[in-house]
Amino acid sequence: MRLTHFLSKSRGIRNLVARIITILSRFGISSRKFEYLLKRYSALTSKLGFVPTFAITAVILKRHPKLVRELSQRGVEFAVHGYVHIDYKSISLDEQVEHFKKAIDTFKICEIPFVGFRAPFLRVNGHTPKVLSSLGFMYDSSRIIHWNAVDLTEYSRHARSEHARLLEFYQPREAEEYLALPRIKDGLIQIPVSIPDDEAIVDRLGIIDERTISEIWKYVLQRTYSSGELFTLGLHPERISFCENTLVSVIQQANRLNPPVWGATLKEIAEWWRERDRFTFEISSQGNGRYRVKANCSDRATILLKNSKVNVPVDEWFDGYQSVTARDFVLESPTRPVIGVGRDSSPAAVNFLRSEGYIVELNTEPDNCGIFLNNLAQFDEADEKTLSREIEQSDAPILRYWRWPDQARSALCVSGDIDSMTLIDFVLRIFENWRQIVR
Repeated sequence: MRLTHFLSKSRGIRNLVARIITILSRFGISSRKFEYLLKRYSALTSKLGFVPTFAITAVILKRHPKLVRELSQRGVEFAVHGYVHIDYKSISLDEQVEHFKKAIDTFKICEIPFVGFRAPFLRVNGHTPKVLSSLGFMYDSSRIIHWNAVDLTEYSRHARSEHARLLEFYQPREAEEYLALPRIKDGLIQIPVSIPDDEAIVDRLGIIDERTISEIWKYVLQRTYSSGELFTLGLHPERISFCENTLVSVIQQANRLNPPVWGATLKEIAEWWRERDRFTFEISSQGNGRYRVKANCSDRATILLKNSKVNVPVDEWFDGYQSVTARDFVLESPTRPVIGVGRDSSPAAVNFLRSEGYIVELNTEPDNCGIFLNNLAQFDEADEKTLSREIEQSDAPILRYWRWPDQARSALCVSGDIDSMTLIDFVLRIFENWRQIVR
């Protein structure tokens, strides 16, 4: 496989030429221009109560440690973006171990804390999660969720072709079929990133009007808010010069919503998902449709109930739910507020229901629970969204931990990748790809 074939596959020759021209306008020989953009990006988000996560390749960190260290000390999160900017989907387990260890050493030498990873080109293979987990990474944000947020009929044939090429290269999951939520697998928390990102919008579709970009991202924000999911927005720092108002507009929209949108870094999302995974309920019958509930959780947990009553104060929340802040209460319900599942249920289905914060009981009688599910022998991620909707539309009593902390309805993370800071970095990046491909 030659470098030109790889680049043409990911971008197309015509788009690659346009990309090079754009790079020449966005980067300088020195890092001064990029430093200004990166600091501007961080200042904008900070002013609005958000902290960005930047994934940076180790070789770029090694060349520009002072700037990264300065922002890190101000609270900006940095994640590992590989050792060099190459397609990790195409390299072996041993090579990935070598690359990631070198990246870890570089971050440590430069005194930049990190817990997470995002792959260049958002591409990994089956080895990657195992390698990351074995090396102590907390999360990987390389999985892609695609939101159908653009009316492609309004754009040229070339733009549609480039957009289709990107989707073919990324091979994302579709938001209509999959939940945009973190998942814990083999100890690694996988946090999805949403597209259309700036790559799809600006470079592929050629959209540079800030109002149009705002409409696209606000659509995704509203979709994730209504369904209680995660919007990991992707915006490269070098594009902040003409996406500044767009980013501000999206964050301001998020800040106006109630219940709130949780603005978090990828690290905070991973830490919360791990914390939440330890929450449990203890439930015991007191007779006459009354159940004593003890919630074993942190103060930040959002406890929700529907179609039932409790003996403590509640607040109206969203979509028919009420929230309760008490951790020990009595619930009144005609049936136990639990989900029962059949004996042949797939472990994947049971794990999903528990990850959604429900009380799940195995091998129970259908009459002993509010909802009983006996058709879960075959189950995978593509079934999660349908099952979630089925449960939410039920009129059965529901008690659960919500996905996000502090009464938040959904979550928003602002992130960007740092592949180069200067023209020299960009040229070296091409050479690094070529050297890896011809090995």
